[in-house]
Amino acid sequence: MPTVQLNGTEIFYIQAGKGIPCLVMHGGLGCDHTYMHPWMDALGDTFELTYYDHRGNGRSGRPPVETLSFAQFAADADALRAHLGHEKIAVMGSSYGGFIAQEYAIRYPERVSLLVLMDTAPAFDYKDDVLFHARRKGATPEMLEALESLNPSTDQEMADMMHLIGPLYYYRYDAALDTAAMGKTLYCGSAAKRGFELLEGWSTLDRLSGVRAPTLVLVGRDDYITPPQQSERIRDRIPGAELVVFEQSGHMPHLEEPEAFFAAIRGWAGRNAGQSEAVAGR
Repeated sequence: MPTVQLNGTEIFYIQAGKGIPCLVMHGGLGCDHTYMHPWMDALGDTFELTYYDHRGNGRSGRPPVETLSFAQFAADADALRAHLGHEKIAVMGSSYGGFIAQEYAIRYPERVSLLVLMDTAPAFDYKDDVLFHARRKGATPEMLEALESLNPSTDQEMADMMHLIGPLYYYRYDAALDTAAMGKTLYCGSAAKRGFELLEGWSTLDRLSGVRAPTLVLVGRDDYITPPQQSERIRDRIPGAELVVFEQSGHMPHLEEPEAFFAAIRGWAGRNAGQSEAVAGR
């Protein structure tokens, strides 16, 4: 499994499929790529998927936590693109990875051929909504306390927090599916803590109009942490963006409604893969 030295740290990545070159950005922070791989490999008939762990996360290096910033995450993504030898690359970002994907598409618009944003948001200015939806889904007092603090300081605290609130991420919780998806995760509490710090005052709302790549926004109807209203805010600010909502999914539609999820991406990519140059020049 390859690693590469980029921007002063080691970046872990793994590849699958053939087709449109694509970076797959995982969420968290404090998680890694394993909740997406191998499930997203179903898109390997359309994309050459490069899953990677952000700096400070998973199997990548642990540089000083102060180097974890949106500017640096975007720079790392672009350095990985260059290392892979691609002039332009598609980007798929899930959850916090969607925050980073937005930043990359805004900061490096000439490098992004297609943009897929999955269960994400343009700002984290709606915490009351998160708590409301968590209560609606039957969150216990312990779950709500964890969501109120969102402040893990060790790897074990991060793992314990995710295990506790894990059921909230699904439309219908399946313990075996959750174990399969999250069981190989290498959690990092310091990255998670830093990730929440970075969200204070963060927003792409006044910058999304600068995205030049064809954009697809995907979300589960029952997503409690990045609910559909957040995807609508993204859709409304990126010219020509399309939105697909999965009615029987939470935060993980690639696990809960995989056939519909992958069909939506394949169909959209087929319609838009040849348009990225025209969109870039509009």
